[in-house]
Amino acid sequence: MEGDTVAVQLDPVSFWCRLKGSNNNKQNPNATCFAKDQCRGGLESYPSTGSESCIQERADTEDSDHHISADQVQDEAQSSSSSAVNLQGHAYSFPSKKIEVQQMHVEMVQSESSTVNGARGPSAVFEPDLQALQSLSNVVDIGHLQCQNYKGKAMPEGVLTRSDSLSENENSEVISTALAQVTAILDSMPNKRPTGKVVHILEKSSRRRAIVGFLDVNLGNKHVARGSGQWEDSSQKYRKKAPPKAKGEKLMLIPADNRFPKMVVFVKHLPDDVKKRLQEGDATVGSELLAAQVDEWKADSEFPSAVIKQSLGQGGEIEAQTAAILFQHAIHSAVFPPACHDCLPQVPWKIPDEELWKRKDLRACRIFSIDPPTAKDLDDALSIERLDDDLVRVGVHIADVSFFVPPDSALDKEAQNRSTSVYLIQRVLPMLPGLLCEELCSLNPGVDRLAFSVIWDLNSSGHIVDQWIGRTIIRSCCKLTYGHAQDMLDGLFDTKDGQKIGITEKKTLLPELHGEFSWEQIIGDIRALHGIAKRMRELRFEGGALKLDNSKLLFVLDGDGNPCDSIFYEHKESNMVVEEFMLLANMTVAKVISGVFPECALLRRHPEPNLRKLKEFEEFCSKNGFELDTSSAGALQLSLEKLREALKHDPVLFSVLLLYATKPMQLAKYFCTGELRDSENEWAHYALATPFYTHFTSPIRRYPDIVVHRTLAAALEAEEIICGVAADIKESGSSRGGFRCFSGPALDKEAAELSAGQGVLAMVADKYKVPQLSELVAVAAHCNERKLASRNVREATDKLFLWAMVKRNQGLLSDARVLNVGPKFMSVYVSKIAMERRIYYDEIDGLKAEWLEAIGSLVLDIAQSKLLPQKHCQGKTRNSRDVAVLVNPAHHKNQALEIDGINEVEERVYSDKTQVIGSEKEIEPAVLPIILRPFSSVPVSLHAVGGENRPVDVGVRLYLSSYLY
Repeated sequence: MEGDTVAVQLDPVSFWCRLKGSNNNKQNPNATCFAKDQCRGGLESYPSTGSESCIQERADTEDSDHHISADQVQDEAQSSSSSAVNLQGHAYSFPSKKIEVQQMHVEMVQSESSTVNGARGPSAVFEPDLQALQSLSNVVDIGHLQCQNYKGKAMPEGVLTRSDSLSENENSEVISTALAQVTAILDSMPNKRPTGKVVHILEKSSRRRAIVGFLDVNLGNKHVARGSGQWEDSSQKYRKKAPPKAKGEKLMLIPADNRFPKMVVFVKHLPDDVKKRLQEGDATVGSELLAAQVDEWKADSEFPSAVIKQSLGQGGEIEAQTAAILFQHAIHSAVFPPACHDCLPQVPWKIPDEELWKRKDLRACRIFSIDPPTAKDLDDALSIERLDDDLVRVGVHIADVSFFVPPDSALDKEAQNRSTSVYLIQRVLPMLPGLLCEELCSLNPGVDRLAFSVIWDLNSSGHIVDQWIGRTIIRSCCKLTYGHAQDMLDGLFDTKDGQKIGITEKKTLLPELHGEFSWEQIIGDIRALHGIAKRMRELRFEGGALKLDNSKLLFVLDGDGNPCDSIFYEHKESNMVVEEFMLLANMTVAKVISGVFPECALLRRHPEPNLRKLKEFEEFCSKNGFELDTSSAGALQLSLEKLREALKHDPVLFSVLLLYATKPMQLAKYFCTGELRDSENEWAHYALATPFYTHFTSPIRRYPDIVVHRTLAAALEAEEIICGVAADIKESGSSRGGFRCFSGPALDKEAAELSAGQGVLAMVADKYKVPQLSELVAVAAHCNERKLASRNVREATDKLFLWAMVKRNQGLLSDARVLNVGPKFMSVYVSKIAMERRIYYDEIDGLKAEWLEAIGSLVLDIAQSKLLPQKHCQGKTRNSRDVAVLVNPAHHKNQALEIDGINEVEERVYSDKTQVIGSEKEIEPAVLPIILRPFSSVPVSLHAVGGENRPVDVGVRLYLSSYLY
């Protein structure tokens, strides 16, 4: 199943499947091999996932309730046209007829037509042949791969094992040679995909414990075509009927994720309430989302067996679907265990006297926060003070969460397990209890708060002249929104009365201002910060940074929390102000902790993009007349800026190019520096073009930031101790009080490398519980996994709310742009939702699709005879209503459009010029016949698919008209 770590026996090379594309990946032989689709004009190996991603690692967040971030970098693309196996780790192989054993992370991709070893469907290639491995024992360590020997038998011929008679270097050489051999085979056969069979499951995936699906209790009304990964209705119009009373011992569970096979469920093991309703013939049982886990998959069984854990609610309801998403990704509850509450301070709480004299007191400084209007967990605040005509002092002040979360406490363990707050559209699942994240830690205005501050003296060019890092006490004077800050930058504030804005149509109240400060001072600070941030941003991009901002869809909710419309998030200059200083703080802290603790610092790296996919993107642009330089992040950024200017009159096309540019990008990941101690070049962040980066600025909602705070606290205390000795041996005349060997502008590594310094570092590391190498590697891996799960949840909830909005509005019309087109399907970029979708038109009843290979174009027209299938069509054909919404211009005004659901006619009537929901633009149907080629504009209709007893999705159909219809 997906995510399992397995051992695979490869077939002889002569049996490998032939592909229409290439699986040649010279950059990474262990990377997933994807089949190219038969498409012209587009990047064929890129999927139609519809997911949004950007590679700019902004300092804060990817959620709408805080600083809008692009700290998401595109995952490895997954092709939806074939099954695939993602190989991670080492490969052990012999060429030709011998066998390869690999450590693999199985990643099933839905298949339309692929056949592997004679079996259809995505699960065929992954079925374990366990009959040949009935009795296994004697674990043999092969590198970090756990493989097993046959009990009392020799390993199968060709299986590579670690030999006790060989040294470690000799074993590594054998493994490297085998890996080189299989890489050479793949390179020499780019048009073939390796095939084989799973011979053993080495480690079962956690996804087995997180299955969501529907009970198949009404086979008379519907069937599920699992081989193609599609759900189908066999009746003309699906109507709920009472299922037969459960008399048998078994039922089938149909997973909502079609990468999983159907599963057998024993009636006797059903929850009592579900069993009772099933026995009573309750018609809603078959449309109820159920949480389950895989029990076992016997070698002689076609399907695995599963156990139902609980009912999540009726399919198609937002709360039930949200619960299913959270269960699938093992997301934590909003409720904290009692042991965590026992760790919280008593309220009312005040800053202890000990902290008052230990910390730098900044309560008299003019400090303020800038956040979204709905934000409650205020992690960060800013300040600026002009020192002279060419020098300003800028401060970034971050909530000192580590003070309230003692290491190894129940609260710390819970925070580590959660790893991140999860931001849903309708609510937040916090990493920390509300008392901390919304009150005691949050930098709310008018109250004293503990903070970690990074303060720089910057010149007018944006360069750092001096810096100071330390624990502080602050008192924010106001909580601004990005809208407030933007209006200040735009000169829309009238500060004479100090309370209201006076020159915009909509009067906006300013927030409460605390302390002896004026709004004139605050506005001056915002403008000064903007000027510095703008210059710093220019320096970053001159230094080779890259930023890809894809459109982000936000939903407008009604009073009941249901989506009624959508808008695109607008990234403003005020966002950039916060972003630049958070980035600088993260870079500054990363340099300090990695220099002081080179073996156990938690940093964040962004690997270079997939070179093969980047090359394909470059070739795609070249073929279509766009100049692109991908030699470095900076060169790519410069090329995209030129394309933006050249396409300023066609922003949709530029959005398409940005979408494609994100496809080769890899995920940014947390890592322990000791793990890559001999490969410091791999510490770098590709998009930010910086050698050191970490997460320091959001400890309320990210556990890695808490670990970084503890490491930084240890470094600062070590500095206080060591500088008392180090300052005496410096030739410079710096005083002991002024010399900062770690937190100053230049890190003094010699001070840390002194024998006395090493002892001090060991002492403070133990005091602050800085994780050591093995522990920190595990923490980084867990945080990466939880961050990815959080991202997947957000994408899934975005898709759910989009589905609900389309269903509520009975469909939407939108302009679209053809990305690529071939004989069977096309990919289109839907402007309304800023997503890529596929439309299949092979074997259509009622429409004629003629593919012109020579010119790479498709001609669509009404079929001459709607009653006769097209040539080459054998068996079932697609209904034209699955592909297009067809109207007759002569009857268009009174003609109902089929928008929502398969074979269902909605009552909503569209006029000749249909008004797009949430837009002033009118969409007209394209007139048949129509010729489509890459970058052609075409109107489309969005409709909601699934719901009650099927997975939710948003389908796309062409919006066409013909007098012959």
